Amino acid sequence: MQVANSPPPGATSPAPPPASHFLSSTEGELTLVVLGFGVLIVIALTFLLRRTNSSADDAIRAYSVTLILIGTMVLICAGYSNDQIAPAMGLFGTLAGYLLGRKAGQQ
Repeated sequence: MQVANSPPPGATSPAPPPASHFLSSTEGELTLVVLGFGVLIVIALTFLLRRTNSSADDAIRAYSVTLILIGTMVLICAGYSNDQIAPAMGLFGTLAGYLLGRKAGQQ
């Protein structure tokens, strides 16, 4: 049979840390700013590509490189560590290299 020891008189148990919300942290606010900036860039890119009558390959290349850059900035701003970001950076680099190098091989 176990008997729980009561705390000594006058001692208080430490209070649990307050729950933090996503928007209350600096990383959360900065991440939302970067996402908003990314949405504005994609909208501007849409208008620019429509105005210049670009080909489908140019549009895919422009959107994918833009989304890779915005995604990378979001991961960095969200406060992930290097160990958590490294696989995503490798995948993003592979995709960007394929998309940008594919056009050079066609010429």
